[in-house]
Amino acid sequence: MRRAWIRLCAAATVAACTAAPCAVAIAGAAEQAAAGIVSAAAAATRFARHDVFTMASGAGAHRYYLMTPSGGDVTTMTARGRLPWTVDVDYALNGPNVDMSALDGADGTVQIHLHIAPDQQADGAARRYARQLRLFAAFTMPANGAKDVSADDGAAVERHGDTIVVSSTAAPGKPLDMRVFVEATKFSMGDIAVAALSADSPAAYGDGLRALGAQSATLTEAVNKAGRSSDGSDDGANAAFLATLTQLRDQERTLAKQRIAELKKAHQRAFHDYMAAYVGSYTNHLSGSIGTKTQMTALMGTAGELKGETPLARAVTGLATAVNNVSDAYQHVGAADEVDRIITRIRQQGTSGLTEDLRQTAGEQARIGAQMYSDGQGQLSRAMIPYSMAYTDVYTSELNDLTGGDLARAGACKAEAIAATNARNGSGTLGDDMAGVDAAMATLASAREHTGAANAAEQILQRFPGELDGDDASGSGADIRMQLQPVLRDSPLMRAAYEQWLDDPLGGQARARRAARIADAEKRQQAAHGPKDMSTLVTPSSNDASAEISKYAGSVTKSIGGGGSSDAEDSGKSGKTGGDAQRQASKEISEDGWMALVDANPWERAFIAADTQPFIDEAVRIASARTALDLTADGLAKGGALADEVAKAPMRAGTGDVLDTRFLIVHGTR
Repeated sequence: MRRAWIRLCAAATVAACTAAPCAVAIAGAAEQAAAGIVSAAAAATRFARHDVFTMASGAGAHRYYLMTPSGGDVTTMTARGRLPWTVDVDYALNGPNVDMSALDGADGTVQIHLHIAPDQQADGAARRYARQLRLFAAFTMPANGAKDVSADDGAAVERHGDTIVVSSTAAPGKPLDMRVFVEATKFSMGDIAVAALSADSPAAYGDGLRALGAQSATLTEAVNKAGRSSDGSDDGANAAFLATLTQLRDQERTLAKQRIAELKKAHQRAFHDYMAAYVGSYTNHLSGSIGTKTQMTALMGTAGELKGETPLARAVTGLATAVNNVSDAYQHVGAADEVDRIITRIRQQGTSGLTEDLRQTAGEQARIGAQMYSDGQGQLSRAMIPYSMAYTDVYTSELNDLTGGDLARAGACKAEAIAATNARNGSGTLGDDMAGVDAAMATLASAREHTGAANAAEQILQRFPGELDGDDASGSGADIRMQLQPVLRDSPLMRAAYEQWLDDPLGGQARARRAARIADAEKRQQAAHGPKDMSTLVTPSSNDASAEISKYAGSVTKSIGGGGSSDAEDSGKSGKTGGDAQRQASKEISEDGWMALVDANPWERAFIAADTQPFIDEAVRIASARTALDLTADGLAKGGALADEVAKAPMRAGTGDVLDTRFLIVHGTR
């Protein structure tokens, strides 16, 4: 190993010295690029009669993407100075202000305060745009995470299928101020799209917003131009892969709908059977007059029936299975969402780097899912304590009314008392406590969505190795070059340096040999499993919640001084899914001790691998605003609050070079 390091360092020294002119040239190019940052006044002049796209990134230089309204090539420009408008967003959760990160998946009242105003500190030429262009602001959120959404007068809140869009507008030169209130169960929202443009009618404004959204998509098409047909009308080289992924996504959505509906009913039956067995055991231990409140001694008597061949123990197992099964059904939701994300990612960025993306996703989502499921089990345990106590209180009262307090009649009236108790399940204290149980079940379902996403990413890695990263690992020099450093296609200088590195036995040659070995191993593994598996991407979890369910019943007796299973305190922490074994298998295929040294080579990445990811990320985020713009345009076409606001102000007042300019500024929310 030491000799290998010595040889590697020697080779790297030679490579660094040989490539020094390249490094100097690149440094010079960087200085030229820095010198190429234009002034705010010059940028404002170049904005005229263009569609201008950028991110709201605070003070300092901004990167702009410019296109003519008729389309064409994208021009990139970095300029000093401030945007024509300030964009400020504040968030609050159940009252106090919080960072946006605290809202991800939040449950409660979420307030979003958006304030956009002409920036009086911006360059004078830039302020012309703020004075003459009308502002629009819009964002979307999934409907299934919000029970109710409201906003200030003049703002529009509309539901389009599974998506809610919130939008507002302000006359040229005026600030846009919007407060939005969301009663959230699982909060999330998209980035905020801020558009500025001019038109002569509400309908024309809608057309302008749609056109601006369509133009934004060109940014991602430029990133992924090589993977599309010349007219951009199809998915190019990735068409077959995308069609397969679409089939898998739709299949997972169908399975989610079917399995969730089926297993929710099964869970409800198991839950009622468990509560019936629970109070049935409790009834057998009643003594004296029944009364209207729970008899604690009778409740403690149920503890001895939680194990062994008893009706209560069998009901515990049945509920444990039902909890696992209905939670697992939500893996299909997570898998479908992940495949949909992959489809969007391929269309926007191609398959380059997708393998590593999926590996990271699989690991991160599996970790989140496991932790959330453990948390959900504890949440369900805690929720069952007050619910069980409230249930036995109501049951005892109902049984007392039916029997007149006569214990001898308790067995005959038990079923009727259980039915009466179930009828009151949604009201009073019992209803409130049931809401806690439902919230815990929602946490478990959400956890399994993350697990499903991890499974989907892992399964796609295993089933489609040839389609990922362009299937370039065929062994030819050209293929290997494009696979390892596709960004170098755009720079003759860097490509020359890369060709030299590629011929180095300790550098590119070793990397190319490893890439070929990995590709061969993956193809052999796939061939051993026969044709591509088109069945579900979800693998059932191996969690056994029976110990946790025992805790649900045992915790009640424990809370009043009775017995309880201490082992259950740590339940949910040892549950594993099949993903760990799958990831280990993938790791064994790709690990190579010698290549670990080559991959650790710092010189390789210092002056060869240019980082274009910030450009890609910006282009994707800007293009993602298209949905909000399109839905806002639909709202304008229907009339309503937004169209009324537009109609109040004069149309197209100002100078032509400004009025023919459109802006799309995206404020990131994650």
